[in-house]
Amino acid sequence: MSLTLFIPGLLSPPETVAGEKPRLPAAEKWLARADVSREAGSDDAWLLRQWGLGADAPMAALSLAGEGLPSTGRWLRADPIHQQVIRHATLLHGDWALGLTRDEADRAIAALNQFFKADGLAFQAPHPGRWYVAIGDREPPRTTPLAQLAGANPFGHLPEGDERAFWRRVFGEAQMLLNQLPLNVEREAQGRATLNGVWLWGGGELPASLPRPFTRIYANTPLARGLAAVSKADVCPLPSAISDLAAEEGDALVVLDGLEAPGLAANAATWQQIAHELDVAWFSGLSDAIRAHGEITVALPADSDTPVFAVTTAARWRFLRRRRPLPDYA
Repeated sequence: MSLTLFIPGLLSPPETVAGEKPRLPAAEKWLARADVSREAGSDDAWLLRQWGLGADAPMAALSLAGEGLPSTGRWLRADPIHQQVIRHATLLHGDWALGLTRDEADRAIAALNQFFKADGLAFQAPHPGRWYVAIGDREPPRTTPLAQLAGANPFGHLPEGDERAFWRRVFGEAQMLLNQLPLNVEREAQGRATLNGVWLWGGGELPASLPRPFTRIYANTPLARGLAAVSKADVCPLPSAISDLAAEEGDALVVLDGLEAPGLAANAATWQQIAHELDVAWFSGLSDAIRAHGEITVALPADSDTPVFAVTTAARWRFLRRRRPLPDYA
């Protein structure tokens, strides 16, 4: 069986770490020995391309399917956000800065559903930091994924399309509604970021079917699990190390997403800790994994595309290749 490791965030350490060029010895060794190409799309865009999907993919419906919930009809992600006002600028942060509790999410969802019921919108939060809204027969707007706007000004990226006036009204009214919730008084008293909006993105309907580029997918992320479900691939929980993967027939994908949240939050210490754990668990055992699985593909999204490293049997003998810090591949 062939094996692909998809590791978003590994080439993009937070700035305080990037200045130090974090060194991951096992990863550096194997990437230096690999055959490297670059493919279009970064982060989720690369992942979607494996299923033949583009920028208009119904991310909300796919992710909801990956949550194990009914996802028929039209959906948008409606993720909780904190809009930080600094001087004359507004900076956007997602749940990586909020860290909402289950109770806080439930209280906010109840308020949204009561307020927007007349508009035919129905919100739900299967996870405190991942929210969705069923939009009935409304046309999904053109949107920008939340992760692309981390720490950026959201204005200029509000929903577009034939019903943009409606969706911008929803954005503004949700901001006013959530900002007034009593839970924000509690959060401010605790020195925590306030919940003051939802970010709408990733609209559409679940595809009836998708091609199956992988027969087995190991992932915790809802998007990857949703893609697996629609394409009729086996969905498995993420193992703790590459040595825990059984060599089976077919093509397998492993999505290692642990670096995304600390990267978005610019939490250098947590990023460094997770990166070193990943180096030990997933790269130090690559020699044995090559024997078990044959060629191993490592996809590491960069800013605008994705470097793809083919680690073959020949890589085990390329001793003289010079190792480079991982950010140099970005």
